[in-house]
Amino acid sequence: MSLASGVVIEAIDRDRPWVCAGEPMSLSARLGGMQEPGAVYRWVWLTAGGEAGLHPGPTLQWKAPEAAGKYVVRFQVCRDLGGRRVGVLAERLVEVEVRSCGPGERQEHEPLRLTVTQRGRGAFLFQALHPGRERIDAYAWDFGDGVTSATIEPRVEHTYALQNLGPGETRSFTVRLEARPSGGRPLVATAFVLTRGQPPSHEPPPVELEISRERVHPDGGWRSDVVVRNVSSDITWDRVERVTRYWDGGVEIDTRKWSEVVQVEEGLERGGFRGHVLLPPGEVAPGIKQILDFLYGYDPTGQEVVVSWSPFKSEAPLVPPEAVELPPRK
Repeated sequence: MSLASGVVIEAIDRDRPWVCAGEPMSLSARLGGMQEPGAVYRWVWLTAGGEAGLHPGPTLQWKAPEAAGKYVVRFQVCRDLGGRRVGVLAERLVEVEVRSCGPGERQEHEPLRLTVTQRGRGAFLFQALHPGRERIDAYAWDFGDGVTSATIEPRVEHTYALQNLGPGETRSFTVRLEARPSGGRPLVATAFVLTRGQPPSHEPPPVELEISRERVHPDGGWRSDVVVRNVSSDITWDRVERVTRYWDGGVEIDTRKWSEVVQVEEGLERGGFRGHVLLPPGEVAPGIKQILDFLYGYDPTGQEVVVSWSPFKSEAPLVPPEAVELPPRK
């Protein structure tokens, strides 16, 4: 059902013009016009097998199907009409080209990647990943809010101003990175971040998180117990972003299905749970300083909920970091 509205979807931004089969693509809706209080944002698409995909929020990490072709992804601004019915206030479609890529074409297509890790409310870590062999002399960052930065390191942190955002109000930014290699043309990558206004001080936190200190598991590795309770509204958990920090300053970021990281032992009300995280010995190698897990989910309005913990933290190494043989990085 379509409803009259003053909200406008000005454009759908993407982090690349096309994507290899099975690879992720980031999409972000740029909104204008008159904002609708209580509006619900969502993405809708059909997979190659004809199954429906649905994801809330104004940004989407869309995984391309394994079959090459052209696929339509639809972004909608909706109003909840009750009884599982929604009215569409605005809608925009984007056609994504998916190609079959060989290893060489995949690297040529994506010589530079930009990953994003949320550190706190409005604070983000940006990491450049460059699979090529040429040395990068400098990185130029544009955070999309009028602030720019130049570094020689492939990572930088930035905090967005939230004072002009109302409680629960969201705003997305397009982040652009230009890497300048010693020879050849500059490389460019794009990513999107979503910020949210500070909730009123009288509102309780969306969840209560209880974490036990990590301990050695009898079969090797490390185990931490995780309990999420007193959930304020129904939450659908989506993914875990694992950040591995090394003593030499290196950082790796890996996104997984949340069910692959958290072993749920008991389901609690509204998406709460009692479970544990188990790190196998192969993931706790010498040279690792700390591992951080960020669990992302969404409430019924599409607002993002994030909780985080550290399933592993090591003491300072007894030998210099350069003398430690690090495991192969992904």
